[in-house]
Amino acid sequence: MSTIDKVLDRDKNHVPIQGTVTSVINDDNSSTTLLANAATFTGEWVDVSGYNSLVVAVKTDQNGTFTIQFSPDGTNVDSTLTRYYRTDQIEAPHRFTITRQYVRITFTNDSGSDQTYLRLQTMFSDKAELNSPVDSVLAQDFDATVVRPTGYKDEVALGRRQGSTGWNKFGYNRDVDVGTEVVAAFGGTFTPLAAASTLSIVSASTDDDGDPAGSGANTIQIIGIDANREYQEEAVTLNGQTPVVTTTTWFGINRVRITLSGSGMVNAGLITVTAVTGGATQATIPAGEGVTQQCIFFTEANTSSLLDWVTLTTLKQSGANPVVTLKGWTYSAVTNTKCEKLDISIDTSIENRASLLPPLPVVIGEQTAFWLEATTDKADTIVNARFGLVQYKDVDA
Repeated sequence: MSTIDKVLDRDKNHVPIQGTVTSVINDDNSSTTLLANAATFTGEWVDVSGYNSLVVAVKTDQNGTFTIQFSPDGTNVDSTLTRYYRTDQIEAPHRFTITRQYVRITFTNDSGSDQTYLRLQTMFSDKAELNSPVDSVLAQDFDATVVRPTGYKDEVALGRRQGSTGWNKFGYNRDVDVGTEVVAAFGGTFTPLAAASTLSIVSASTDDDGDPAGSGANTIQIIGIDANREYQEEAVTLNGQTPVVTTTTWFGINRVRITLSGSGMVNAGLITVTAVTGGATQATIPAGEGVTQQCIFFTEANTSSLLDWVTLTTLKQSGANPVVTLKGWTYSAVTNTKCEKLDISIDTSIENRASLLPPLPVVIGEQTAFWLEATTDKADTIVNARFGLVQYKDVDA
């Protein structure tokens, strides 16, 4: 009988013989038995006093939740660590420091569908902490120590942080009259949609069509939130001055950009995106600019956004210097509530630029629209603004 066999044969708890082995697979907390929807695998209490760590690895085709439960006596659960298995995320093994004498593992299939395979394996060991390659995408729920010397926001911008998405939003309104208008190229008053709608897209120029040999824009990409307020994108081939309707429904647009164009490399005419239900303008791409110019952002369901900077520049086209106030508003679809989040004022007789760098980021909750509005006391005021935020997906979503 080998050393490993002797260790595993000692008793059901698989307590190692001191000095003979540093890692063993624990069958009592490993499983390949399929779980129906809402079913739970519950392992057995095992004495792990001879180890300093355990590693749990799971592979299956359905979402689930697993726990590592610690007990001082094999009866009472004094500590529970929870991890979420998501099929659309990186699922690295999880290493845990052993903190009590006994441990067991549970896994619940909470996906809504039955599993077609399951490989759950638990190893007791004296392993060091996990590490991550310097060029890899870091999993959102990852126990590894990260040592690469790069900035967090740089990694978000490069797509190396799972579950985190960075956004730079920019826009202008070059004709704010006395009163209040949204900081967007289409101007006027902005109100988030009350119901999801398909979108109608049309150009002011016949050159913006689906002909790659032409001179204008051919195809655009719409990025925003769908009828469930989750991330969505759709490619649309333009048809000049003839409206084209999306195949999907939308609650909001975060960006529209040209993805294919003719010899002119940009859109020849103003491209307008309106909601089929109600007819309100949701976005525009000004002629020759290739991308939307609007300070509006929709946070997805099961996410939160942290806004940490805003800049404002304002000018008067002619005549007296205006006083301009920039306000940031949120509308929560969860609470049906509109709320002012920030306020910046500029007297252009003194200055024409201002920045807001809050010591703590402004939190924009899930399913919430955020937009900037400008109020001026002089007609024909020009307002330009930008803001940056990072959107974080809930780890259990």
